[in-house]
Amino acid sequence: MTTPPADRPADPPAVGVLGVLAFLCELAMVALLAVAGWRLGPSTPASLALAVGLPAVAVAIWARWMAPASRHRLRRGPRVAAQTALFVAVGAVCVAAGLAAWGVTFAVIASAVFLGARDADPAPRS
Repeated sequence: MTTPPADRPADPPAVGVLGVLAFLCELAMVALLAVAGWRLGPSTPASLALAVGLPAVAVAIWARWMAPASRHRLRRGPRVAAQTALFVAVGAVCVAAGLAAWGVTFAVIASAVFLGARDADPAPRS
């Protein structure tokens, strides 16, 4: 039996179906906020600002407290609660923009996907 060479790169972590769905939900959140922001603006400059600003705020929140590589990532319970709150807020913005079916569907599916995802909490960083 042979051993692999020492300079061989490590195998990438396995990503399951829920991991893929979670990533798609994150992308959908950004896209829905951009479309809703565009529709909510009373003028073209305001629409553009909302279409860029709303997704930017959501991405900043996600990167700070929910991203796997974040130094400030919340533990599982508070993180799932924060994710659900963010998804419901995105759904509400969509409803306000006249995208009720999209907003409600997104909030329900994204919340269910992230509730079902069983990722391990990272070890505390010192």
